[in-house]
Amino acid sequence: MEQNVQNAGNQSVDLLLLQKEVETLKSAMQGERTPWYRNISTVLSVIAMLFSFGTTFVSYKRTESQDIQNARVELRGLLQRLSALPRENIEMTRKYENTDPSVVASIGSFINQENTLLARQASEIAHKLPPQYVSATEYYAIGVALQNAYDVIGAKELFTTAIDVSTNLNDRVGALRSRANLLFITGQPDAGRVDYQRALNVFSDFSNASYNEYTKKSTHIWTELAWAYSEASIGSRDAAFQHVQNAEHHLSGLPDGPGVQQLKNQISQAKNILLNVNGQQR
Repeated sequence: MEQNVQNAGNQSVDLLLLQKEVETLKSAMQGERTPWYRNISTVLSVIAMLFSFGTTFVSYKRTESQDIQNARVELRGLLQRLSALPRENIEMTRKYENTDPSVVASIGSFINQENTLLARQASEIAHKLPPQYVSATEYYAIGVALQNAYDVIGAKELFTTAIDVSTNLNDRVGALRSRANLLFITGQPDAGRVDYQRALNVFSDFSNASYNEYTKKSTHIWTELAWAYSEASIGSRDAAFQHVQNAEHHLSGLPDGPGVQQLKNQISQAKNILLNVNGQQR
């Protein structure tokens, strides 16, 4: 009898233990079925991770912005120095023109070396910067410096970029003329003529802006004269004189004034140069 009671008590304890284990398993299963967004610890972990990502992104953008600003400052400094070199070269040549010619040659060599070094540095920075942070004027200035350093491939590339990103008349027409002349001196006159013609048609690219008659005709005169010199450089004398005549035609419709007199002088100078070259060849 006592044995039966004991067995019954043990069975009762076993049932209670079994019941507790079942309840524990049920609770665990229900916890697994709970969506993550209802689990406070999980939500806090996700928020902490997102905050960390956000902080990292803001820090990265701030660093990137500072790097861009530093590169822009460096590029401006290089371009200012590059723009000063031709003037220094002229001044030094005049200053020492009555001395030993080797001195003038040495000074010119040093200036050319500096121009080459600075032009390459400026080109590297311009290529690293996002395009929206480099203006057409800056691309053009670097292209001129590279051409002076005899890097015609790099110069052509930057003149092309300047044309593509230009948003005003001066930048586009200047880059078109420079690339046209570069194409002439590198044996591609037909492509150069296309660029010069584009320069003559440049006002159609900015039809929304208004330009007075002097601006239009003086721009065409400078383009025609540049085209004339390029044609003369490859021996196309008839074509060169034709473009000088075109320049005179544009000049004829302008009233007299200081700017007009300067244009007359430039046309006269171009005619004399072409006539002298033509006479020497004969």
